[in-house]
Amino acid sequence: MRFFFKTVAANLVATLITLFVLAMVCVVALVVFVKVAASSAHRETSVHDKSVLVFDMDVAITDAPEHGGPGDLLSVSNLASGGGSASRLTLYEVVNAIDQAAKDNKIVAIYMSGSLQTDNAASGYAALCEVRQALERFKASGKKIYAYLDEPTVKDYYLSSVANEISLNPFGTLSINGLAAESFYLRDALQKYGVGVQVTRVGKYKSYVEMFTENHMSDADREQLTQLLGGIWNVVEGDLAASRKLPLADFKKLANDPGVFVAQDALKDKLVDKLGYLDEIIDKLKDVGAYDDANDTFYQVALSTYAERLQNKHIQAGKDASKSTDQIALVYAEGEIVDGGGGSDNIGGDDLSSTLREVRGDDSVKAVVLRVNSPGGSVLASEVIQREIRKLREAKKPVVVSMGTYAASGGYWISTYGDYIFAEPTTVTGSIGVFGVKFNIKDIANEHGIAFDGVKTATFADLDTMTRPWSPDEQKLAQTLVDNIYDQFIGKVAEGRKLKVDQVQDIAQGRVWTGADAKTLGLVDAMGGLGDAIKKAAELAKLKDKSWNLQEYPEKQSALDALVEALAQGGQPAPVSKIGGNFAFAVTGHDPLSASLRELQTQWNFVRTFNDPRGLYVRLPYLLNF
Repeated sequence: MRFFFKTVAANLVATLITLFVLAMVCVVALVVFVKVAASSAHRETSVHDKSVLVFDMDVAITDAPEHGGPGDLLSVSNLASGGGSASRLTLYEVVNAIDQAAKDNKIVAIYMSGSLQTDNAASGYAALCEVRQALERFKASGKKIYAYLDEPTVKDYYLSSVANEISLNPFGTLSINGLAAESFYLRDALQKYGVGVQVTRVGKYKSYVEMFTENHMSDADREQLTQLLGGIWNVVEGDLAASRKLPLADFKKLANDPGVFVAQDALKDKLVDKLGYLDEIIDKLKDVGAYDDANDTFYQVALSTYAERLQNKHIQAGKDASKSTDQIALVYAEGEIVDGGGGSDNIGGDDLSSTLREVRGDDSVKAVVLRVNSPGGSVLASEVIQREIRKLREAKKPVVVSMGTYAASGGYWISTYGDYIFAEPTTVTGSIGVFGVKFNIKDIANEHGIAFDGVKTATFADLDTMTRPWSPDEQKLAQTLVDNIYDQFIGKVAEGRKLKVDQVQDIAQGRVWTGADAKTLGLVDAMGGLGDAIKKAAELAKLKDKSWNLQEYPEKQSALDALVEALAQGGQPAPVSKIGGNFAFAVTGHDPLSASLRELQTQWNFVRTFNDPRGLYVRLPYLLNF
């Protein structure tokens, strides 16, 4: 009998090993197949004379290039697209493609349609402002832009309002009804379920902790949010009124009442130029561009394809760049700032600091542009990154900071030592403050018959335990730590921005500001986008009249590329963070269920970024999604 069980066990193990080997062979075969298919799909195509550049706005315009992990391949949509996402483009790709199209004799017009994807910080107003400016430059070249809209959101309309001619579906509606933001509060829920919470913070406006301690918005938070949204909306209203050639006062009235327009009213109030159906705009574009009789449409090229074509041709930012070894490094800092290595959707302190050390040691890199799009996060990780910024300056390599949708709290911490800082008027910045949060499960555990006891060798040895609340002395110690971090934050901003400490104290307190306000307060140097930052870096590095290349960090890498790399190395990448696995799934579509699932994923991914070893954070008070 013993021999029988040994035989069965041996056969079972052999079977499992065989199945594992077969599975790995299938994975490798799938990788090779999809890689070949992706290569074929991405093969460079020629642009026909008199083509129209099609800007499908059903895209997430992000700052950093795609840098997926092998786990992202579980998404069916990723496999179908060769491990990448056709619905994601970087700001640099979009702006560069539009600028090059303005000079391309084969491109006669731009056609815009669709609805922007705005998950997390993608397609924020700061990025859209820069895309609008590129579209304005395209129009200034003498070429026209046509837009067709079905159910445009405020962001869709903000971007497409630049068009020479806007057509709206006769059964569509148009929204210009302003911005809103709301927070959720957990105090009563935590009390109901017996979860204790204690907070430490510095800054009257550092309101993140209020979600755990209150059941409504505080007066200070309401004050700062009202001013922040008002400032952003003033920029949006001004741009929209100018694009539609309407008096600002008249536009403000329309936005306030009714704010949402049926197609006929949108036409009457001059918010659009025509009402029509898609086939009618296609007929229009047949006359604008060259007629493609084989497909009964107009000759066209997708903006995503055109952008990739430019990348394949290695079109660079400098003059005669192919003859030069000089580089400007464009380093992306997008997402939550976390301790350790980080992942594809956040900024790992160790990873980014390693990248900055790499460019500091590269003699061909003459200047660095740090593109920041972050609401902040871990204090320790923020300081690790900032240290490398200071070392770059010591190495006489200019650092120009370009702020995107967010450069708040930890995002501002890593920016403050830049030689020059650009922000868009709508950039959410500042939030100079610190907070810490401690949860305990004593009450809920006791209610279920669970008790805790133990020993320690020093008074504060179990300071981090979740089995009981802090004592008064422990709370005092925790607050001392937070106060110390805040004082250092204030000092760093004062030193980096050449301001008096008292000045910084007045504008700090955890308060968020628009980029326009930040310029007035001295927190940034000028209004401008990524393109302006690149030009400034070339100027500071004395490369203005020389040839140079632009090198992006991290380089674009799809989930499929990451898997191939992992298999080649015979191992798996490091985990995303210390506090839990990656909760990710592919959700597409604009229906309410998909939107709710994406919001759930966003909230979970947000929670798991809280991994500072001391539990101290310099982070924006909320997940803002206007």
